Amino acid sequence: MTLLMKAAVTGIAGAITALLLKRSAPELGLVLSLAVSILCALLALELVTGLGDILETVRQETGLSPAVTGPVLKCVGVGIVTRIAADICRDAGQSAAASAVELCGAACALVTALPLIRALLETVREFI
Repeated sequence: MTLLMKAAVTGIAGAITALLLKRSAPELGLVLSLAVSILCALLALELVTGLGDILETVRQETGLSPAVTGPVLKCVGVGIVTRIAADICRDAGQSAAASAVELCGAACALVTALPLIRALLETVREFI
């Protein structure tokens, strides 16, 4: 919970400062937004390392294959990176670039999920 509070305070302070900077130096406001995004992402990495250990334990206890859990985690990562990058593009006034980033993210998520889709098809074939 304290991590969330740190990220929230960092994000709000950065947003207010970037808003003030946009009037006099818009490019500095964008750089500040990028720095705040990176800082918040680094804060979140603390949680991800612990989450990986828990997921590994769950995977071993349930007998799920890494071919199932790996693509799910990768898709979550793709979604997070895509969202942050698209929002930064929108903050810079580049909505077309944001849309392109989102399209690329969707394609990457689909390609990343292909092993999961294959595993699902194999499971369905076994039942038929």
